[in-house]
Amino acid sequence: MFLGGMFWFIYQDLGNLDKPWFMHALGLITVIFAFFWLLIPMIVVKLRIRRRIVLNKDRYQKWLADGGVAAIRPRPAKKVRLEPVDPDERAFFHEKGTLYARGGVTGLDVSLRPVGRPSDVAFPGHRSEGYVCQRTHCYFTDRRIVFAGKGIDINIPLADLKNTVVEPGGIVFETADANRFAFTFQNPLIAADVMERAKTCGLG
Repeated sequence: MFLGGMFWFIYQDLGNLDKPWFMHALGLITVIFAFFWLLIPMIVVKLRIRRRIVLNKDRYQKWLADGGVAAIRPRPAKKVRLEPVDPDERAFFHEKGTLYARGGVTGLDVSLRPVGRPSDVAFPGHRSEGYVCQRTHCYFTDRRIVFAGKGIDINIPLADLKNTVVEPGGIVFETADANRFAFTFQNPLIAADVMERAKTCGLG
């Protein structure tokens, strides 16, 4: 559209091509277009991030009003098809989403093809990590975090979690062995709350 408009603008004034004011006008139009071309997507992303954060907070407050973690009834891990499992291990949380992880991770099939990166809306500032991704399952137990799916069998003991970062669209997990994972959750605030309580075995 821009190129077509420029062509039309020049075509209408072919006799002015050698005039400085005409060339200045072309340059100004190009600068204005470049400014909006770069600025508008950034504004849209920022607005979507803000909207996602507000929705997360609203739903999180509703979840707390409905009982929060106190309303969760943990189940024996064997009943959610987790293997291997200790007899006393309990599962608190399950959700299906998209897993992002760098290659070379134990339990991650290296044949998995990079098919995308985290979006700027879901994980601001994490697109440069060079992730491979796949839709898979995430489980929280009182012992570990499990990512299980086709070509994926990743177990992270809770004690090995070095850091977790809650983002608008999910959580970024960093482990003691320098691995990094990102997983999309419907509401990362709720997931982070459940994970923290699971780490302290604070659920009924």
